[in-house]
Amino acid sequence: MPRLVNRGTAAAPTALPEYEPPACPLNESARRALGELSNSRGTRSYEGSLKEMVHQLGLGVGNIHERLGAQLERLDGLRNRRQEKGTDKTDDETRLEAHLLHFESQVDALTRESERAVRDVIDKRIELEDEAAVLADLYTTVVTRDIEATAQRRQRRAGSREEGEDAPEAQDPHPVPSTLDAFRERRAKKLAEHNDQLTPAQRYARNNDYAGFKKLWHDAAAGEGGPALPDASKWFRSNGQPVMDRPGAASQGGTVGTGADNDNNNDDDDIAVAREVLSLNCPITLRLMDQPYSNSKCKHTFEKAAIIDYLPQQGNVQCPQTGCSQTFSTARFAQDFYLDQAVLRRIQRAKQAQRNDEMDGIDDDDDDDDEDGNSSIMVRGERAVKGRAPKAEHVSKA
Repeated sequence: MPRLVNRGTAAAPTALPEYEPPACPLNESARRALGELSNSRGTRSYEGSLKEMVHQLGLGVGNIHERLGAQLERLDGLRNRRQEKGTDKTDDETRLEAHLLHFESQVDALTRESERAVRDVIDKRIELEDEAAVLADLYTTVVTRDIEATAQRRQRRAGSREEGEDAPEAQDPHPVPSTLDAFRERRAKKLAEHNDQLTPAQRYARNNDYAGFKKLWHDAAAGEGGPALPDASKWFRSNGQPVMDRPGAASQGGTVGTGADNDNNNDDDDIAVAREVLSLNCPITLRLMDQPYSNSKCKHTFEKAAIIDYLPQQGNVQCPQTGCSQTFSTARFAQDFYLDQAVLRRIQRAKQAQRNDEMDGIDDDDDDDDEDGNSSIMVRGERAVKGRAPKAEHVSKA
């Protein structure tokens, strides 16, 4: 069979049309859904969980440092008694030293992990806030773009009528980009601004959640009458690493240098030598506080109800603490004030100590009564009354 050969000229390649980016305009239903999403995203439960995580991390760190402090005090007591008596080291002291050598390193490691977790949670909360701002800005952009496009179409129609032409509906000169792509780009830009333009001290030291965690940790680690918490400007080193050195570790008998945060380049300014004197009474009511709310700027603490009543409905007012020039406002209460968990724990410990003292006083009174030959006689169904205990009845043998 003869072979067929196509001797015709090859067809010229078809020229491709000029690239046009995809147009993704939103219809009325999509715009309405975007507006609803920008106003209410349904993240309240998630935000509450993040806030509770910071709270629990602070309480956990405070608890383990209080346990460590109690063990260190017990070790100091054993050492002091041994030195007073001039005896050899006991087995209890040896076992406690070995236990604390391991326990201290565990506490320091858990503290560093918890601090990193708190910063991660704060970053998540900031991402949520940035997403809300991006969605609101995106919705405004979409609505504005639609208004401008509608106005341009009306102008074109009006021009066609004046010329007496029935021109077809012209397409928008600029195609509408994808709303989802625009959201991702703007969110990435916000995240880059947060990470690149702000130092760790600016991102976290000014955050109320981080300040509350820091105070809980320091209050438990320093103990009663320990050194004051340094200023927030000292919470991070120049390389961005947090300062989480356990305050008073050397004076408590702890091992200095076991934590990874210790280094030989610390400035003398990082060491707080002053003893912290903190009143648990509200400066306004002069009573023991139940809900201590601290200001993130001047660090003064007040009873929540008292400071809310003190703030004016409009404008600013000076801090009621004597000598403080900081100003407060009702509009910024949620941003500038926070429930101070460290102060709350001190108040709870003070109340517990008062209850213990009252119980000890009752026991002492009972002991005095016993020495005088008097005792409390409990009558069934009645309250206790003071009186002399009856003598045992003598039963004669028949």
